[in-house]
Amino acid sequence: MRRPLYQELADHLVVQITNGSLRVGERVPTEFELCAEHEMSRGTVRQALHRLEVLGMIERSRAGTTVTATQPVDTYRPSAATPEEVMERVRSTQLWHPAVAEVVADAAIAARLDVDEGSYWYLLAGPLVMRSDPATVLCWSEHYHLDISGRDRLRRGDFDVSDLESTTLEQVVTAEPLREDLASALGAAPGSPSLVVRRTHFAAGPVKVKVSVHTHRGDRHRITTTFEGVHPKI
Repeated sequence: MRRPLYQELADHLVVQITNGSLRVGERVPTEFELCAEHEMSRGTVRQALHRLEVLGMIERSRAGTTVTATQPVDTYRPSAATPEEVMERVRSTQLWHPAVAEVVADAAIAARLDVDEGSYWYLLAGPLVMRSDPATVLCWSEHYHLDISGRDRLRRGDFDVSDLESTTLEQVVTAEPLREDLASALGAAPGSPSLVVRRTHFAAGPVKVKVSVHTHRGDRHRITTTFEGVHPKI
């Protein structure tokens, strides 16, 4: 499946920045120039520039867009805005020596996952790392699957964005005290702030087929949203 056009343009601009064609402090071509050069809509170009802004490689202002870094400041973000970004995390990360278990949801698990108490799940859990840098732990990641085939596909990495097209994905982000059993794995103090991202996959209406829970150290991530061109109607 072809990558989204905005991602292709973002990748092209990243290459230009990393190889020195666009240097730190230089202006990036305007949205109009990029639209004309790449025959893309303004919306697509804005998505690509937003991607580079999230990576910390450019800074946008009314005066224009400027290159600020030759490498992504952080290629991993705890939350996702599109199905493509979810798949980007699947492609770039992996569970490191995960534990496998069969779980019957007690009251605590049912409340944490928002599933029925007594429901049966196949679980893979362990530290999540970048495939390119397995020495750095990103978060503690738990994947609960309703059937064993989903669990086995996760272990093989046998997913692509088409797997999301037939499902509804709900993402919930909460701030919670870090559980004692996860503090050691994340190198943090029990009870310190943590950012928890829960993604629930629905199929056939209300049926929940997978729930993933990613627990991050609260001092490592900041989520910023910028809105442009927002004008109140009088």
